[in-house]
Amino acid sequence: MTIRWRNEKRVRLHHRLHPSTKHYPNRHRMPPPRPHLSLTRGLSSCGDGDLATLLSVLRSPPASSTSLQRALSSVFPSPSNSFPLRKLPYLLPLLPSPLLSLQFLLWRLPPSSPLPSSYALSSLAASLPDLPSSVSLLLSSSPQPLPLRHYALLLSISAHAGLFPASLAVLRHMRSFSLAPDAACFLSALRSASSPSDVCAILGIMSVSGVSPSVPLVVTSVHKLATAGDFVGARRLIEKMPEFGCMTNVTVYTALLDGMCSFGDVDAALGLVEEMEGGSLGTGSAPTVVSYTCLVKGLCGNRRMVEALGVLDRMIGRGVMPNQVFVRTLVSGFCSEARVVDAYAVVERVVSDGSMSSEQCYNVLLVCLWKVGMEGEAEGLVQRMIKKGVQLSPLAGSVMVREICNRNRLLDACYWIGVMEENGVLCDTDVYTGLLLRLCVEGHVGEAVVLARKVAERGILIEASCADRLMELLEQYGDEELASRISGLRRCSEVLSH
Repeated sequence: MTIRWRNEKRVRLHHRLHPSTKHYPNRHRMPPPRPHLSLTRGLSSCGDGDLATLLSVLRSPPASSTSLQRALSSVFPSPSNSFPLRKLPYLLPLLPSPLLSLQFLLWRLPPSSPLPSSYALSSLAASLPDLPSSVSLLLSSSPQPLPLRHYALLLSISAHAGLFPASLAVLRHMRSFSLAPDAACFLSALRSASSPSDVCAILGIMSVSGVSPSVPLVVTSVHKLATAGDFVGARRLIEKMPEFGCMTNVTVYTALLDGMCSFGDVDAALGLVEEMEGGSLGTGSAPTVVSYTCLVKGLCGNRRMVEALGVLDRMIGRGVMPNQVFVRTLVSGFCSEARVVDAYAVVERVVSDGSMSSEQCYNVLLVCLWKVGMEGEAEGLVQRMIKKGVQLSPLAGSVMVREICNRNRLLDACYWIGVMEENGVLCDTDVYTGLLLRLCVEGHVGEAVVLARKVAERGILIEASCADRLMELLEQYGDEELASRISGLRRCSEVLSH
């Protein structure tokens, strides 16, 4: 008996027992299409001509990076139109060499443009081939200083890639031209540090450059030192904060606390919390809900669940009320240990205290149950929530449908989406697009048609690359009508993405 047949039987049985539930027809099942998908559509908006011209320019580069940028600008006067930012992760690995990939990126992101988002920087860092050597080659072949914005871009990309040697090389290159990196540059470099010696190297360059550490720089440095186990060095840096013109506060001590927990020394973290509560660290250093959340995360990570539960009483006794992140951390710890009864007890305690609503708490519990694989308990909780009128959140609903799809229960996912819509809950866009694609791949064309119609009625946009794959599959099925619908949704998505 196949999984698909069991799923279909379960859905038919459900509709027989619950005739009021909307049925998802499966009238024209077709066999799965041939597994042929175009992998080059990710670059389709660049245009084959643009890509060929770019490769031609890069394969016969001018003598210097400056003249290369002039050559590119003369051929492509509008870089953002020729090479959209979202396409760069697909394009960069195709270029002739790692150095040319990096030089092309610097040309595509001119000094006048703002830095991309953190997500975009992470994607770019992952797609640049052999980044350590290309950064080194770029700097060694640059007889003139780079624009300050390009230094900032290199530091940000190196930080996202976790390449401290590259970050250090960029800072030293700036210093060789008597350029003083600003606080943002040093903060980016610190994010790539992985050892106390790395942190000391950055602080040393700051001292030579005449830049005093700001509070964010100290907080990041303290966290890095503590995470590496250098608690003494972290405390010494905190003690020097008045020399930098900064006041010690709960934020920097919470960074120390979180670093201790990350290093695995929860007893040291407990001792620090006692100091913070006792007031010996100065005014403004009393632990907040963020501090207690870090402590609970460390205790749960070390399976010290009784102590983790005690933190809830401890903080409430001091007038610090739990928030959603704290509850999620504690509940997730109990769910990870399969202590579901204790997880429910935490939720009921927080709800009874009035710290959070039942809707917030039970949605947190639902997400945690799915994350640890307790699907039976999770689906039972959803049914009880709906019965009692506790609103399901879009986040929890999206997590639930994703997890059901991950278990290849596609028809069940369609059923639950229908139930959620009846209760006014819409999932994230990627949930609909992912399920649409899976339904087509598995041959559930009838369900795909119903879902696509709902997506169109609600104006839910389909991400362009997913729409391309869906259109290709549907064309193989011969379903031109649905392919046309998907095409329309894709065009709307592209308009908004520019």
